[in-house]
Amino acid sequence: MLGIIAYLVSLFSPLLTISELYIFSNTLTIYSMMETLVSSGEWLLFIAIFIFALVLPSLKYLLLLIYGIYLNSLTPSSKIITILEAVSKWAMLDVFIIALLISSIKLKSLASAQTHYGIYLFVTAVLIAMLCSFLYKRIHASKSDA
Repeated sequence: MLGIIAYLVSLFSPLLTISELYIFSNTLTIYSMMETLVSSGEWLLFIAIFIFALVLPSLKYLLLLIYGIYLNSLTPSSKIITILEAVSKWAMLDVFIIALLISSIKLKSLASAQTHYGIYLFVTAVLIAMLCSFLYKRIHASKSDA
């Protein structure tokens, strides 16, 4: 539950403040980045961020929640487990996208990026989801062995 809260808050929390020439600055959230991409017609980037920062993490949390509720009645071949494993393989891509954004800004000589609490909430949410997936797999494996 903590991961879901951290994730939802991170969507609207400040991630970065980008400063150019030390005069202009813009504070970004995941939501505002997606809004900007739509308004500027960058549909491919919007779809990538929408899928990897919104859809897949939301799907993963939903599957983890369902998995936690029905843990005792799931079999190793359950569709939920199969889908959760497939979604989990893409879990770090959302963090990778944000890391690429930060590093590309820091490489510019006339721009700088300052991180804010939203990025830490987002990374925390991803790490909690990874930990839950790992723990559920261990519990499920120990149930299968018994």
